[in-house]
Amino acid sequence: MTSEASIQRAIVKYLHAVLPRDCRVAAIPNAAHRTHTGRAANAVAGLSPGLFDLMIVEAGGGAYFIEVKTDKGKLSAAQEGWKEWFVLNHYPHCIARSVDDVRAALAHWRIETREAA
Repeated sequence: MTSEASIQRAIVKYLHAVLPRDCRVAAIPNAAHRTHTGRAANAVAGLSPGLFDLMIVEAGGGAYFIEVKTDKGKLSAAQEGWKEWFVLNHYPHCIARSVDDVRAALAHWRIETREAA
């Protein structure tokens, strides 16, 4: 099975290649390895458990969120909470299990890409 990390790497590579020049993609590193005490290794103020993995921002203020999952991956309770918040506040978001899912989301969000036809 393909790992979530390898799917995310492929998605980020794709986004860097096709996003318009006025868009940027950023990873949101909220997941952390836990120490033997159960504390997150990167536990710092400001982390938001469940916040989606990737964010696309565009000049002028648009923001889009992508949660990367494997074929069998499911959203955590915290991720479901963020998804509900995105819906209530009209933030475009998607669950992506492949580059094709992201390609479809960009089309749905009407982000014109530099991808060759």
